[in-house]
Amino acid sequence: MLTGQFLNIDYKNGKIGDTQFIPKVIPCSNGIIYLIDGVLSPTTDDLFQLLQKDGRFEIFTKAITASRQGKLFQNMHGLYTSFAPTDKAFQKLPKGVLDSLFKPENDERLEDIIKHHITSGVYAVGKVPGYKSLGVADVVPLSAFGQQLNFKVNKKTRTIDGARILEQDIPAANGVIHVIDEVILPVQDGILDILREEPRFSILVSLLDKTGLDLPVASSSSYTIFAPTNEAWKKEPYAKLVKNPTGEARERLYGLLSRHVIVGKHVSENGLVFSKLRTIHGAPIYLTREGNDRRISNIPIVETDKEGFNGLVNVINSVIPDQMELPEGDISTVDAIEFIQETLENASPIYSKGEYEKCWRFYTYKGYEFLSKYSIFLDTSTRRTLTNAIADNQPVYQFADNAWSSRNAFRNVLRFLERKEDRIIDSYLMEVPDRARFGR
Repeated sequence: MLTGQFLNIDYKNGKIGDTQFIPKVIPCSNGIIYLIDGVLSPTTDDLFQLLQKDGRFEIFTKAITASRQGKLFQNMHGLYTSFAPTDKAFQKLPKGVLDSLFKPENDERLEDIIKHHITSGVYAVGKVPGYKSLGVADVVPLSAFGQQLNFKVNKKTRTIDGARILEQDIPAANGVIHVIDEVILPVQDGILDILREEPRFSILVSLLDKTGLDLPVASSSSYTIFAPTNEAWKKEPYAKLVKNPTGEARERLYGLLSRHVIVGKHVSENGLVFSKLRTIHGAPIYLTREGNDRRISNIPIVETDKEGFNGLVNVINSVIPDQMELPEGDISTVDAIEFIQETLENASPIYSKGEYEKCWRFYTYKGYEFLSKYSIFLDTSTRRTLTNAIADNQPVYQFADNAWSSRNAFRNVLRFLERKEDRIIDSYLMEVPDRARFGR
């Protein structure tokens, strides 16, 4: 609103804030008018005051006060998102844990927990013009404690760090509140600890130990590990290697395992639709996201983003094969041109059928794939134009316009590459004038 505050609009059910409105609009020369059955009043309550008045968050507000974090929730100089556990959520904690949190010796632990329930910036579940919503590609909130808050959608259930979101987007004067059904605790284990705790990863843990890869995985550096379950290692040809992981078998296992350990922290659930990652020994590997399907090197990820203090664990039921791709230096401008041509050809019938959102998302996927593989052939301006065209700006309509803009960006890239290739060929022909000119 012009006050700078957020207001929830449920257009389908004719609700705006606490009032009902008539979806029929009155057009004017400078806008439109909606008729509502009440007066909308701006809220003056900050996050803390709103939580106090609600009645469901007595323990949470007590914990905020006891941890001396009240100023963080009351700060009116910024916007924040709070994931607020109800009293019932706190009562789910193991017996004795809740009382122990308020003891003086656990002050730091309580402070860490409260900080993990608030993040700087607005991360709504719904669409907010000018802000990135939860679940949008490459949007990962960071709590005030300093750890990621991982958002997932399973059918109609939304969760944040495993806690179910019961109510969403409650507006306050300095941000929004999401009501959750569990207390979300900051992680204390590393990714190797996570693997050791689960029996389904016992073979993987044993192989990491025997090949010496357990040391980097256990270090404070950030890694993302794609963890095959025991069932994956029992399949041939891996079962024979696992039985006797020595000599040449150890070398081969080291190569295989290296493809599963990625340098840095890379979110799978809400990452970009196509990302080129680097394994621990520098090989490129591709992470893809399409609808509810997440894959690494075309292998389905069955559980995403289990967080440790030094990285993420993703569960897979297959071993990533140790294949050596075409060296990146051997990729040519012609390969890039053929990729663009194929993309334009495949997108055209989707658009012709009127499947505009599908067409736009296809261009987005292929755009990030192109940038991952061929961006070295573009200048800064052309690369920026394509990146802006395929970025997920949370559209809710006008997908035809988005698809057409993406198509034009691809055509622009094609023209740039074709001119570049022509200059390369012309330069070559000047050096070798007797060569046939292929119809020129």
